[in-house]
Amino acid sequence: MHFFIKFILFIVSIPARLKGMKFGKNSYIGPGYDFFAVQLFGIVLGDNVSIGRNAWLQTNTTDDNLSSIIIGNNTSIGRNTTISSITKIAIGENCMISYNVSIFDHDHLVYNKNAPSVMGYLTEGKEVNIGDECFIGAHSFILKGVSLGKRCVVGANSVVTKSFPDNSVVGGSPARPINKI
Repeated sequence: MHFFIKFILFIVSIPARLKGMKFGKNSYIGPGYDFFAVQLFGIVLGDNVSIGRNAWLQTNTTDDNLSSIIIGNNTSIGRNTTISSITKIAIGENCMISYNVSIFDHDHLVYNKNAPSVMGYLTEGKEVNIGDECFIGAHSFILKGVSLGKRCVVGANSVVTKSFPDNSVVGGSPARPINKI
């Protein structure tokens, strides 16, 4: 039975592999992820990484810019998660990212009258770094330029707009310190 499950998960990952996504040992992405209109080159999964169903991962590499998403060993990412990079998003080892979480290293350009929002123009990106052993609660947003230290906890439904040091427990919109571990 174990072989059969691993075989099915490998079959599911073939489109991502063909588009340049790199998989570590025993790593997988669940069914339903988008691979038609997205770039997956520059996405690297460490060993024992699991990504739940219906994930949206995307790099926005251009001639001038090579973007990446790096996910460390033993990290688990819940279903319906969105991770979109135009610079770099790094997620550490042994992290738990719950379902419906969004992580972006950029914004959409909304203050330019000459750039219709439907065109999807993006602002300049700022790297996102999530340290080892972090837990990100369901329905949370991690926005551009954020660095979370080792063993940070982000409460459910939070919008993280600034960085926090190791062992921080944060929550709210915008996220504020709640406690220390």
